[in-house]
Amino acid sequence: MKLRFINIKNINIVILIIIAFFISFNSNFDTSLEEFEETARAREVLLREHIQISSSFIKNMAIYGNLFFENEDVIDNKYFNLLTYEADTNIFSLDSIKGTQYENDAGNITGLGQIPERGTVRNEINLALQYNMFFSSHYKKYPDVAWLYYTSESNFINMFPWISSKDFKFAENLKTVEFFKVANPENNPQRKIVWTSAYVDHAGKGLMVTLSGPVYDNDIFKGVVSLDLTNVWLKDIINSNYDSYLIDETDTILATSSKSLNSDQISKIYDLSEVSKNDVGKMKSYEKDKVHRLGGYYFYSASFDDTPWNLFFRVPVWRIAVESLVTTFPILVISLLLLISIQQVHERKKSESEVKKERELFKTTLFSINEGIIVTDNNGKITLMNNIAEQRTGWKKQQAYGQDFKNVFDSININTGLKSINPVKYVLETKENYDFEQNTALISNSGSEIYIRGSAAGIISDDNLITGVVVSFKDMTVEYEQEKEIEEFLNLNLDLLCFTDTDGIFHRINKKFEDVLGYKAEDLEGKSIFSFMYTENSDNLVANTADENHIPADFINRFLCKDGSYKYLEWHTQPSVGKYIYYSARDISKKIATEKRLREDAFKDQLTGINNRRLFDTIIDNEIEISEKSNKPLSMILLDLDNFKIVNDTYGHLVGDELLKQSAQTVSGIIRNSDIFVRYGGEEFVILMSQTSEDGAVLLAEKIRAALEINIYPVTGRQTASFGVAVRMKGESFENWYQRLDEALYKAKRSGRNKVVAASSME
Repeated sequence: MKLRFINIKNINIVILIIIAFFISFNSNFDTSLEEFEETARAREVLLREHIQISSSFIKNMAIYGNLFFENEDVIDNKYFNLLTYEADTNIFSLDSIKGTQYENDAGNITGLGQIPERGTVRNEINLALQYNMFFSSHYKKYPDVAWLYYTSESNFINMFPWISSKDFKFAENLKTVEFFKVANPENNPQRKIVWTSAYVDHAGKGLMVTLSGPVYDNDIFKGVVSLDLTNVWLKDIINSNYDSYLIDETDTILATSSKSLNSDQISKIYDLSEVSKNDVGKMKSYEKDKVHRLGGYYFYSASFDDTPWNLFFRVPVWRIAVESLVTTFPILVISLLLLISIQQVHERKKSESEVKKERELFKTTLFSINEGIIVTDNNGKITLMNNIAEQRTGWKKQQAYGQDFKNVFDSININTGLKSINPVKYVLETKENYDFEQNTALISNSGSEIYIRGSAAGIISDDNLITGVVVSFKDMTVEYEQEKEIEEFLNLNLDLLCFTDTDGIFHRINKKFEDVLGYKAEDLEGKSIFSFMYTENSDNLVANTADENHIPADFINRFLCKDGSYKYLEWHTQPSVGKYIYYSARDISKKIATEKRLREDAFKDQLTGINNRRLFDTIIDNEIEISEKSNKPLSMILLDLDNFKIVNDTYGHLVGDELLKQSAQTVSGIIRNSDIFVRYGGEEFVILMSQTSEDGAVLLAEKIRAALEINIYPVTGRQTASFGVAVRMKGESFENWYQRLDEALYKAKRSGRNKVVAASSME
């Protein structure tokens, strides 16, 4: 009958295991499919980001070229005079910079004919040389770009990075290559930036695609600015543990992780994979950015707004299933172990019955001793304790059994406040007996404490192994009663604890005091606590009110650490009945630093990093009051970037934001440290100058105006600003002062912009 029960029980367990196995398999299958989708999505996001960066760069370069030809006076670029002409080949080039400091910052211009002495072609060569500044900056950020170059309708090309004309030079047939053809007026009348299909690089970097943008002088087509991405680089972007294919609108493979393309091989997706032309059409028609199943595969597809490309990831259904099965396999192992353990239960019960009799005899002996007794197994878990141990620890036997000894027997050194050595752990690790250190206190579960002495010894088996530990201890509270007040104080649940005599001389500290401030007790012996307290209030955050003559109950100050740094401590003090003063403290350095940082952030303009309007509104009344009392002049400059709305409308807010940041940097580099520079709103800035006359403010404004004017900003070119300047009159309100300042700025705008107007000149 008993055997039958066991068999039925085993069958039920097997059924439960099978159910658990299938549930786990399904869960792992879903997880593997999610990992496939997350991998594909991550690669899609990375490729999309690079496409957007490349598109933005070429679009800006095309705009820059169009604007360049609007300048009537073109100054020769610093590289122009380095161009050389070879009569034998009728080629001019920038070969002369090889091995010089310019080689890494400029491409090589090669072209047909002599170097023009004047005219539109000379201007266009200067544009190509000017492009080097942008090409170099972009290439440093994205060195995986193969080539950046400008190809002219006037028969020259600027290739970046620099390449010798012996290895590559301009030839007229370059204007028939895809990168030029796709952007010329015949094929691109809308003047858009255009991606080519895959083609073989004429400069020797293998299979690649190119993004090209046309450059015009009004309606005259001048040339094409281009960016090359190689098949190798695109493959690295989409590479993963799954099959991936990047194709264009003609199904030509631009990159794939499943097979290597030859450097001169242009192939369709259905030529190099098991994907049929019909399946490619179906994958294109499915909803993007999701996993779908087609035949024996799961696939993920994505498309890109700025390119005619499609990205596919595929994984066989069987691979997902196998991965799920492998992950679920441990369930089978666990099941086998479970069945084996069931068979062992019956035999273990027999042995436990015999041990129980011996334990009862052991209990009778231990419980008759007039000391606290606790017995553990060889893992430090409590197996027995007598009534005295139960009373002293505050733990009921039923609660204590199975607990780690250290959880029940909470002891400390009453001199240091530190945890005592765990006697059970010591015996198990060293196999030696242990006598409790002197001045040991036992804290009960209720929070009360007694002072004890005792010992711990191992229980040795017949084969000389330690099978457990016996700990005995005796209440010694009466012997330590005189020190109880100090010990209780040091064991309070506070952060840092110490006490001194009435003169402030250290008497004792706790371990937290050592941990936070770095001092040992011997470092502070004979020293005054006040010699470590920072008495200056440089941060205006807290008051330092504690000294030998006056010790408040609560105060905050900075305290000198052993390593020479300072920490902010929040103190609480309590005098004793006798000759001691108790101190408890909490480290609030992080809180103080956070509050300080939040105050600073609240007064910073997030875009430019300079002061914001909120700071200005906070300090202006105080600055006016200081000026009135000291009878010193207080001047203000109001500057506004000219035609800033046109910049935003033409190039977008990202370019506008960059212009604001660079303009703010220019001004910050000119003004004095004592001047207060504020972004007042939009493209409007204020500079507040104490002890400065209107004439001095006008001179500073002129210096700033000239600095802004000579800066040539990428994309937008020259940017000017208009200025109003006014010194505050005695007793004048801020509102009236600002109105005079605003009227001066308005006059500067009306009179042609890029001017400085003083308010006094309008009176």
